[in-house]
Formats: sequence, structure tokens, C-alpha cells
Amino acid sequence: MKILSLSFAVLWAASAAAGVCEPKFSIFASDVKRIAKQRNVSIAESARMLKAAGVSGFDCCYKEPILPELAESVLKPVNFFGWIDFVAPDGSSAACEAYLAAAKKYGAERVMIVPTGFREGPTAEDDYARIRAGLQRFAAEARAAGIVPMIEDYGGTNNICSHMSYLKRMMDDVPQLEFALDSGNLYYAGRGEDILSMMRYVRGRIGHVHLKDQTKEDNHVYATLGLGAVPNAEIVRTVASWGYAGWYTFENPVDPDRYADIVRQVAVTRLWISEGVAR
Repeated sequence: MKILSLSFAVLWAASAAAGVCEPKFSIFASDVKRIAKQRNVSIAESARMLKAAGVSGFDCCYKEPILPELAESVLKPVNFFGWIDFVAPDGSSAACEAYLAAAKKYGAERVMIVPTGFREGPTAEDDYARIRAGLQRFAAEARAAGIVPMIEDYGGTNNICSHMSYLKRMMDDVPQLEFALDSGNLYYAGRGEDILSMMRYVRGRIGHVHLKDQTKEDNHVYATLGLGAVPNAEIVRTVASWGYAGWYTFENPVDPDRYADIVRQVAVTRLWISEGVAR
């Protein structure tokens, strides 16, 4: 895949010259593991390499098998995510309890809930009511534990969070929620919905940013950040201009060398942040 021609050194120097405060960058646990495999190193060494590249945190599912190992590494647990079926008869109370217990145990400051169980059709409104009630309960419990609860725009088209109209309703109906802004998921869902519009709707409630890019030719094929169809530069510049100082998670580094691509994505994103702060 063609890589942006600007060198890493030029990008680093340009962002540093702008006097930008150190941004907070994260990566998914699965990519820590993939980089370890590609570079033939341990999980701990992969984490150290990423830390040297400017990545200081990790996102993962609260059920992630390598979570105990990662928690002992130099990377900080940033955001745990999990799928919760609030439409189930018991509202998945046991899963909710296990989810928050993991966040407390490992010190994750944020949890991102992906509600499952939404069925389009005649039952949609009943399902939404159950999901809303479940989110209200979960969000209250998370806040009581000092943990920030979030939802994101999710790419799977059978999920309620892939619909911008429902995302807006959930944010309106559950004021304790913050929004995890995923740059590429509405494009992935393929309905033509505008992530920039959703970003503006949740201004002041963005608790996390996930960055990914997909090609112009195929919304399900990932591209290296900034070379696809997703308006990542405008997203980063805009939230930085609003004063966002939270975490940016690189969700889809591309092969054949994911570590090299992460180094590049860190540099590109630093530059965009500096441009946003300067607005």
C-alpha cells in the first residue's frame, strides 16, 4: 500500500515546533499482540516498542485473554469495551457486573458499551426502550464507581449503534453517557451517514476518539490513516480546536508492518492536533 510521502522526521518536527502538549495515544490489545508476532518479540517488548513510538495506552475487551499480561506492561489500560445484551430477560446483569469489576481491577477509567440484541422491525421500539433502561442502569453504576461510561458509533449494520438517529436518542436519553467518536464506523456501516455531523451533535461530550481509515473504493477495506475516504484530519483538527485533550486510539494499523504504520500514524496525528490547536 502506498504510504504518505512525508517522512516521519518531518512530521514529528512540524508538530513539535508548534508547541503541542504531549497527546495521549492508545492502541488495541489485538495489535500489541500482532506487532509482537510480526517482530518476533514478547508482548512486553511489543509494548515497550510502542511506548517508545509515542503510544502509552491500550484499549481492549474486558474479556481479553492477554489483559493480565498487558496490564503488567508499560502501557496503561485506557478504555475497556464489551457487548451487553440489554434486551435479554435479565438485562445481562451478570455481564454488566463482570465488566465493571474488570475495569475496577485494572484501573480502566472508561468503559465503552456496545448494546446487542437490537432487532429492526416491529420490535425495534420495544428493544430500544430496554436498551435505554439498561444503559441508564449501567451508566449510573459506572459513574458511582468513578468510571466514565460511553457508547460509540458502531459499524455492524445489525447493531443499534450503527444508526445515527438512535445514537442521538441514546445520548439525549442517557445524559450520564459520553461519546466514543469512531471516525470510520459510520462509513463502514455504509448508510451514507455523516460522522462530522455526529461529531458536532455530541460536542462537549466526546470522551474518547478512535481513528481508522478505509479506502474510497471499498468501505470495508482499511487504509493507512489519512489516505482513505474517512475525514480523519478534519475530525482531529476539530476536536483539538474544541480543547479535547483525551485519548486517540489507533484502531487499524495496516500490514505488512503494523509497527511502522503506527509510528507513521502517531506522527500524522500529532501534526493534525497541532493544526487544530492553532485554529
